Amino acid sequence: MLAAGADRTLPHGATALEIPAPSDRPAFVTCPSFGNVPPAATAVHLPPEMLREPRARRTRACLSFASDPEAEHHARRLAYAYITPPEAPCRADAGPFIRRAFRTLALDLPQNFELLPPARRADATVRFRTPDLREAALRRQPFVLDGVTVKLLREQAPAVRRVSSDYIIHAALRDYPVEQRTRKGIESNCFRFGFVLEIDPACFTAPDLATVRVVLELEDPREIPHEVRIDYCDGHGSANVVPVEIVRVWHRSHSYHANGQYIPLFQAA
Repeated sequence: MLAAGADRTLPHGATALEIPAPSDRPAFVTCPSFGNVPPAATAVHLPPEMLREPRARRTRACLSFASDPEAEHHARRLAYAYITPPEAPCRADAGPFIRRAFRTLALDLPQNFELLPPARRADATVRFRTPDLREAALRRQPFVLDGVTVKLLREQAPAVRRVSSDYIIHAALRDYPVEQRTRKGIESNCFRFGFVLEIDPACFTAPDLATVRVVLELEDPREIPHEVRIDYCDGHGSANVVPVEIVRVWHRSHSYHANGQYIPLFQAA
């Protein structure tokens, strides 16, 4: 139990960070109704323009995963080999040519790399023993032998932006429809701006059916909209308008043990 007078909206020992100014937050996000259920009893009619988001937000969705050091180490050992010109006969069986190029042009580097099946539209995937050996091979380029070039590239995905979810938000979803009041429904209606870590159990039982309190992990508190508009997609503009209040903001380090385990906020109270 928390001590008398303790702040039940913030983890013990955490420092409350500044809540974004209203003008910095988007007006709303629109989410399709979870499970295609019929419109809630509290649904209202909204014209299409009130459910249509600006293009910049309509196409945005982020998934954030905890970093896996082992997976990152493995990825840093990989390089993708591209052979030019396209008509070079060795492309049909790239492995022997790549090994010959290394033995001829980089004999001082370890030759114990592995050749894996092609990926990223490359002619071969090369797995070095360590990330440092991969970087040494990249610096040695270009590998040009008998008029054929082998180009090594790191894994690159220019269209993907790495997301760092450093913030935790305690948010209150007002006037939340009873028909959407399931864990999956709440997660679905919040996924556009955050990952749901926890839901206050009190929101599932009477008499508190007006507000859903959630703990969200996300990249930027300014992504929290003023409203979530739940669209029932029934062709009549039926929707629920759920105001979103930011109760508290803090750094994620206060919500995890040293072993990476999440520390509940509501159950702890």
